[in-house]
Amino acid sequence: MSLVDLRSAGQGGVAREVKVGHAPAGVAVDAAQKRAFVSNAEGRSVSIVDLASGRSVLERPVGAGPVGIAHDPVRHRVYVADWYRNTLWVLDDVSLAPITEIALGRAPAGVEVDAAGALVYVAERDDDAVAVVDADSLQVIGRHPVGSHPFGLRLAPDGRSLWVANVQSHDVSVIPLNGDGSSRRLPVGHRPYCVAFAAGRAFVSNQYGDSVSVIDLATLQTVATLPVVTYPEGIDSDGSIVWVVSWMDEQLVGIDAVSLSRVGTVPLGRNPRGFGRFVLAE
Repeated sequence: MSLVDLRSAGQGGVAREVKVGHAPAGVAVDAAQKRAFVSNAEGRSVSIVDLASGRSVLERPVGAGPVGIAHDPVRHRVYVADWYRNTLWVLDDVSLAPITEIALGRAPAGVEVDAAGALVYVAERDDDAVAVVDADSLQVIGRHPVGSHPFGLRLAPDGRSLWVANVQSHDVSVIPLNGDGSSRRLPVGHRPYCVAFAAGRAFVSNQYGDSVSVIDLATLQTVATLPVVTYPEGIDSDGSIVWVVSWMDEQLVGIDAVSLSRVGTVPLGRNPRGFGRFVLAE
């Protein structure tokens, strides 16, 4: 796992490497405790990394194929989507001990928790749906139909809509969560992977399009398509800069959310992913 000081990214910043499990895929940061939770897909485990010391402090076996991961600081839980078992693991965020395992649809991928920790959203890739899990009962209480093969998903900053990247239909589903209106599907680039938000805009990483789509949140219109990196995967923001992980270029690239100019580049390790919330904004 690479740790990057984003304050130095525009001046040729260098990543520190931290040993975690085999083939890490998903990341979820804990701002309060300065930790990162990492899903190790082929290692069938989850690691906790202490961000202050830059070292892995715990690794526990979890399921058969942990991919998507999210942290809930309210209930002190880690949620992990198990690609092969078609389940959602609920773990204690200190010991990583399992609390329960919830049955889901096929090939669950991205995971997102609302700000209150009350609801958990999971992309069920092979069922073209997003499952809604109640955090109190730990039961699936609903599903939203979306486009073809949803993967990454992210709640909008105001919490009123959920944005889902649909890999095979090359669009994003925008799902209203307040009961007002119906879902919309917005075309983006080829093979969208995930979504981030900054400066009143949504930013979508398009893997096969080698680009990032920029969508105005007020109008839901695409305002730009940025050819910034080759095979972009993970995407996140610190509020003013959007950070994109390039699998093929093996680097982290910063984009100013207002000017849409490239503002920083940091070399990373081999074939980086960064699936989830990987930016710790201080």
